[in-house]
Amino acid sequence: MKSLFYICNALDDSTRLERGIVTDSPAASGKIFHVCKALRGADVRSMVISMGRGRQDNSGRYFQSKVKRVNGITVIYLPFFHYPILSELLSLVSIIPILWRLRSGKGVKVSLFYNRMPVYFLGLVMSKVLRFRTILDLEDGEITITKWSLSNFKSKMLTGIFDMLCTDGALLACSALEKATKLRPTICCYGTSEVRSTTIGKNTLPQVSILFGGTVSVDTGAQLLIDAIMFLREQGFPWAKNIQFEISGKGDSIIEFVTLAKDNRKPNVIVHGRTTDNEYRQLLARTQVGLALKPNSGVLAHTTFPSKVIEFASHGILVVTTDISDVREVLSDGAIYLVEDNVQNLVDKLHWIAKNREEANDLALKGKRNIAETCSPKIVGKKLKQFLFDAED
Repeated sequence: MKSLFYICNALDDSTRLERGIVTDSPAASGKIFHVCKALRGADVRSMVISMGRGRQDNSGRYFQSKVKRVNGITVIYLPFFHYPILSELLSLVSIIPILWRLRSGKGVKVSLFYNRMPVYFLGLVMSKVLRFRTILDLEDGEITITKWSLSNFKSKMLTGIFDMLCTDGALLACSALEKATKLRPTICCYGTSEVRSTTIGKNTLPQVSILFGGTVSVDTGAQLLIDAIMFLREQGFPWAKNIQFEISGKGDSIIEFVTLAKDNRKPNVIVHGRTTDNEYRQLLARTQVGLALKPNSGVLAHTTFPSKVIEFASHGILVVTTDISDVREVLSDGAIYLVEDNVQNLVDKLHWIAKNREEANDLALKGKRNIAETCSPKIVGKKLKQFLFDAED
């Protein structure tokens, strides 16, 4: 039996709320659970070992480890203590007995580590001691810093440790990340597409609902959207009255969208903030256009992959995205691309969508088909199983 232990910080909604965690990444958690589900469909025993942690609030609250099922996947949550330093130490050592108990049983075992995190160190060492295959899931590349600093030194040291101990290769969020690690072999994993039936009549609704979500900051394109909304309001284009922007998630730029939402001029802006999983699913069900606006010239353009484009496309949502990372390779001709980071470029694309509803819907369906052909759970599960395990066969 082939077994995968996905060591990460994935969280389901109820555990996040129970532990009072506000610094998690819903996109990362979703990708992890979906990848495990795809591997389970390929006859791999997939299990998530989650740190179950976030920023401490100094309350001294303690949460014991627990096991639960999330979307059919077994998740072991390590204990969490709301107190600095002691919290990190607890997470560091508590993974050791978990891996020791999982050592029994026949078959190849793989420990897959989500990004390079100091809190994984003893888990990485224990995996080597137990002779598990050790693989890095590299989702975010390091931003180049030429000036010496303690944080830069720690980052380089951490990179060296993981490159030394993850001896069986790396999963990469995008092809450019191959330059960010010495690990070989490598394979790109963009996540999986749970293709949903598109809501009938979504493109006939009186308004075009446009969603911008996730981390809402300058680095993810928030300022470009803010400037575009202000421009549309100043110009008063008649077609812009038929579009509505909905903002979900959290980040430094949320407050600016809240200010825009208080202004009654068209186009409308609605700010949801951080939503539950169920609330977000309802939001996706009525969304027609999804924005992925990490700047082409930004620091994140080639250090990660905007997984929201797969989520949007799989729900039949038209993706408007900057031309970064491997997005064009994945979506091909099933999306609208912004090749320049300027307001007029974005406004022109929105104008076309508002004036060509049927053509825009057809393009969204093309994106949905493209995603289904490249990121279906069956295809991803088979590909990852071969990469993770077949070298041992």
